[in-house]
Amino acid sequence: MKKLYFSILSMLFIGFSMTAQSIVVPPNLNGTTAFPFTYLSDFITADTTAAGAQAHNVYLLETGSLYFFTSTVRWTFDVALKATGDPVKGKPVVARANKAGGTDLVDMYRGFGNFTWDGVYLIMGEEGPMAAQYETAPFRPEGDDKRFIFNDCIIEKCRQGTIRIEGENTKTYITNCWIRNFGDYEKFQGNGRLVDTRDNFADSIVIRNNVTHNILDRLFIGFRQKGLNYFEYSQNTLFNHVGRHGLIQLKNTKESIIKDNLFMNPSIMGTAPSLTSEQINWAGVTNYLFSIDTMVAGASMEMSNNNIFWTQDVLDHYASFDSVTQPLILSPEVASMLANPADAYFTEVVELNNVPARDRIIKYAREAMMYKDSVGITDIMVEDISFAGSDYDKGYLFDMSKFDPCYPNEALSAKSASDGGAVGVRFLCDYVNSTNNQAFNPTLEFQAVPNPARDYTSLKFVLSNESDVNITIFDYQGRVITNLINEKMGAGEHSVNWSTTNMTQGMYFANIQTEEGKMFSRIIIQ
Repeated sequence: MKKLYFSILSMLFIGFSMTAQSIVVPPNLNGTTAFPFTYLSDFITADTTAAGAQAHNVYLLETGSLYFFTSTVRWTFDVALKATGDPVKGKPVVARANKAGGTDLVDMYRGFGNFTWDGVYLIMGEEGPMAAQYETAPFRPEGDDKRFIFNDCIIEKCRQGTIRIEGENTKTYITNCWIRNFGDYEKFQGNGRLVDTRDNFADSIVIRNNVTHNILDRLFIGFRQKGLNYFEYSQNTLFNHVGRHGLIQLKNTKESIIKDNLFMNPSIMGTAPSLTSEQINWAGVTNYLFSIDTMVAGASMEMSNNNIFWTQDVLDHYASFDSVTQPLILSPEVASMLANPADAYFTEVVELNNVPARDRIIKYAREAMMYKDSVGITDIMVEDISFAGSDYDKGYLFDMSKFDPCYPNEALSAKSASDGGAVGVRFLCDYVNSTNNQAFNPTLEFQAVPNPARDYTSLKFVLSNESDVNITIFDYQGRVITNLINEKMGAGEHSVNWSTTNMTQGMYFANIQTEEGKMFSRIIIQ
């Protein structure tokens, strides 16, 4: 099913580009030389033929330029907004503006067609440096049987999701994006979810290879939805997550995949009965990171290869603050759906190379419990260092040009994903063990028998053709223990023994690399 959905995604991109009529949107139709900008919604609305039909459906936005939506548009046609030009100039910025001035902004979109955002910097709810809160989901498509794509975007500042879906049977894909600053501005209200299906039925939601931080609430909330065929959250990195009600909550979902993610300090706010008011099954009792309400007969869930951990400063926060406890991970319902709950996640504490500090988030997590009327709550929205000294400077700045959400290549996590590569976001990282150049190939049938092992284990695999074969054993810190074989082997079934008599008990990884692809096997030595 997973491969099918990504094939569909590829076809959507290719098919749309083959039939699309594109036009470059000039970068300064409405501004001045000193402050150039274009009212993007006005331009698209006016882009019609003499017969009144829409002239184009792909609008190319020039890099380094500023574009505004100025009204709630209800287009019935398909729209794609894509970057064009030199990437060095920076992504084109799309935000909202009030032509009359002020910060009273209306919704951005409530249209009925397919929609694509590709390569843009999308500011969903900016209302000025003194804003009290951000907008509630300004992007609200209403069409049925439509698809919505966010790819290679920077998305920030919204109080209720990147997208709030008002239509039925939709497909949503969020890939290769940098997502930050979701939730209310300085307030303990609203949500920071990425996708909100409301009370509709959705066909598929795929959230893959994104980095997300400074989020107030859950990443996904489905307790209102009538149903969902397919949910995937994979290869993402999350950190600086406040987590007012947990992390991912599903409902009436037929197939779910949550794997290969790095969750650093999820739900720093912790668990308290007062925080579970929207967790239907557990209101007033406890709070889980992953929960599911109202399971569908025959539904399936795959959850594996996720690194979930808390750093010592966050653990100290839980230990020193008696209003909350450390959140639990799997709800009983989620655990009951997994073939082996123990494979759902592992724990390796790593530090990311260069990301916004988390002390502000920890302070907020404590204050939010103490001052629920929002008095005294710290602003958790991080701004670029270029705003230093301006009204946007509220003491939480970071040089976004030096953002690096990756971790050392020596970490176990760098080879712990289901394909033998790195868990967490990859499009911003360059791990030596990445499998970008060599595909994961399950037909190798690579496995260790027996496992757990005591004195020895046999590493079995199958080759379709003659191939160079390399099998290397790593410990849990990513250090090479031994190279078992590095030679050409013929087609057929093979077995290579590894003596574990003198090995320390614990977890190890065996990686096989062949001309047909690669796999890895986790081995437990008792």
